[in-house]
Amino acid sequence: MLEIVPLSPVDGHAEAIRSLKLASDVSAVVWDIPGPCSVPPRCARQDGEIIAPLASLRLGRVDGGTRIIWAMRPREPMRLAVSAGTLGPSDHVEVDPGDPFLGADVAALVDDLDGRARVSLLTALLTSWCGAFRLGRSATYAEAVQVLAHELQPGDGQAVLACEPTRDTALIELATSADLGAIASGHLITPHGVRRLAIDAYARKADKNGRHATTLVVDGNAASLGSGTLVLIGEHGLAIRTLGRKAKAPASFLRWWGARRNDGALTEFLVRTLSAKSDEARLAVIDMQARAAIPAKAVELAAFQPGAEVDLALSLDEGLLVGGWFRDPQGLIAGMDHVAAGEARSLDAVWHLFPGRVGNAEGTVRDDATGFIAYLPHDKPAGPILQPRFRMRLKSGGEVTLIPKPQPIDAATMRAGALRSVPLQHATGSLLTTTLGPALAEIQSRVIKSVAVARTEQFGPALAEPLFSIVIPLYRMLDFLRFQVAAFATDPGLRDYAEIIFVLDSPEQADDVSHMLGGLYRLYQMPMTLAVMSANGGYARANNAGVELARGLIVNLLNSDVIPTGHDWLAQLADKLGGAAKIGAVGPKLLFEDGSLQHAGLYFQRDARGTWLNHHFFKGMPGGHAPANTARLVPAVTGACLVMLRDTFREVGGFTEDYVIGDYEDSDICLKIRATGQAISYEPGVALYHLERRSMRRNGDYMRGIASRYNSWLHSQRWDGVIGPLMQEAAELAKVTSAAETTPVRRQRSAA
Repeated sequence: MLEIVPLSPVDGHAEAIRSLKLASDVSAVVWDIPGPCSVPPRCARQDGEIIAPLASLRLGRVDGGTRIIWAMRPREPMRLAVSAGTLGPSDHVEVDPGDPFLGADVAALVDDLDGRARVSLLTALLTSWCGAFRLGRSATYAEAVQVLAHELQPGDGQAVLACEPTRDTALIELATSADLGAIASGHLITPHGVRRLAIDAYARKADKNGRHATTLVVDGNAASLGSGTLVLIGEHGLAIRTLGRKAKAPASFLRWWGARRNDGALTEFLVRTLSAKSDEARLAVIDMQARAAIPAKAVELAAFQPGAEVDLALSLDEGLLVGGWFRDPQGLIAGMDHVAAGEARSLDAVWHLFPGRVGNAEGTVRDDATGFIAYLPHDKPAGPILQPRFRMRLKSGGEVTLIPKPQPIDAATMRAGALRSVPLQHATGSLLTTTLGPALAEIQSRVIKSVAVARTEQFGPALAEPLFSIVIPLYRMLDFLRFQVAAFATDPGLRDYAEIIFVLDSPEQADDVSHMLGGLYRLYQMPMTLAVMSANGGYARANNAGVELARGLIVNLLNSDVIPTGHDWLAQLADKLGGAAKIGAVGPKLLFEDGSLQHAGLYFQRDARGTWLNHHFFKGMPGGHAPANTARLVPAVTGACLVMLRDTFREVGGFTEDYVIGDYEDSDICLKIRATGQAISYEPGVALYHLERRSMRRNGDYMRGIASRYNSWLHSQRWDGVIGPLMQEAAELAKVTSAAETTPVRRQRSAA
């Protein structure tokens, strides 16, 4: 039995204090007092025991008074005394957990509250109170909150479930007021309870009535969301809508998107938001952009008018890499911008320009043009945008929209495009540092993460405890595989002690290689392992994957175009490891097919740009050249044939995988080994033939692009502080280095 001891009426209300039911085990005490309440009100049992309510609110009334609401879980009927300070008003009320729920009592909670207080009340019930009392699944509480929601915003405002991009996400469309502000949270009230929704919101520009067409991305689907009352809590108020669905089933995501594809800001919002949800959602937005692509837009006018095109626009997590060309014979172009989320970022403030030529529409005449490339860092990932928007600004004040064709999304194709974006002669250190370097670093990281061993195949019984592991990456070139295996098979030191691991970095050749190795095993009875990579990850990834499979104490990293000339060569190299000189890695003499020297150790020399390049001692000299026949410590040795302990390889982290395709990984690992206090040795007592760079020539991305320039720049950035002193301090190497410089030196050397 609820007993009310009334105060004097406040603004016409006879009940200044009352108790009402919010849920099956939660009651609220509501007390209206005149004027503001400057001190915390107190609630106590009649016997004086202080009661600590589970939650409380102080809300402003339109008459200047205060409405105080306490929430509690009474286990039995009790009489409470409430007061507002020592000199403030006081009253008594009885709270009975057996009182019935009355919607009218709940609706009266908002009577006479000012606007801010109404928002605060419903916000508290949906957020902190719902969580504190674990009332999300209470049907009674849901009814109470729904009563309040409809009391605050009566009418038939609708929110419509528009489509489902994935099984676990839905798009909801509704109109909101411009006064709502940024949406902080969303809540769905159904007959079964109250639930907070994980939402992201995009609002288009307000119409003439001040209304926004708003799109919500919500976790959940039609079945899990159901229908009910949707409450959005914004910066400055609430939006309360009845959630339903169209008469027909929700549209397909593709059809829904196709009708809105020209809204660039909406596209960017959906791509950014959905791609962060799950792999399924990321694939959905990629597929949607590709299937509902918008026509590319370039400026192709008469030769005397401005022209421009963006043909490279790679949307990465860390930034946007943009490339293209423009033609401006009369100086009418003011600049170029990337436009996203209603904001424009200048390309011309950061771009690098270089001369070029571009074909006309018929492709028969090529005109002079200016190429450009720019990199715009992101504050947060933009997602896989296939067609970013750009604009060309004219000095007349006009603007021209530029939209590229749909851009590639797989990392290998993105890398190929980036490598072809700048002519080699214009790939300056500044351009690499500010523009191409950051983009290639992220793209290469994506390539590596996407590549792993897809499967392995064993030919013959594996050695129980191999002493040596020979790891040989294969990329397209199979010309010398038969000769190499034949050399291994006729070497007793390898047959009995070495495991052979081929790592195929061109998986499209898997059947051919498997067939060939199977035949070679039947011919020579030499056990071998084939590891097939899931995609082409490059030299470092392939070697690292091979060493992960290796079981030998000593690993030999060997190119597929290196052919041994005798027996026990690997044991002779392995014998040089360790010792008083602390040899951490050793490399042999390598010969061209005509017997001239290809490698007698590596040294470093700066080019005209100040970049350290790898050079081979005595390259091109006769194989019997006396200085090349002296075993000695060297700055580095080539990865074409590199021998070290497997533990050493693992200790230094293997090959560094951020070099593109294949180059400079060998000198990099040698410098990492030197950093542990070990030395690098050249051993001329072992000679092998090396048919240099055959597999690299078959990699179009490397030959057409600027991978070698990028790798040498990256290598120099990483090791400049080490290489400089190393070359200065190598006094005994200076003389042979000078001698080597008097002979023709090829700047590129085998790394694949």
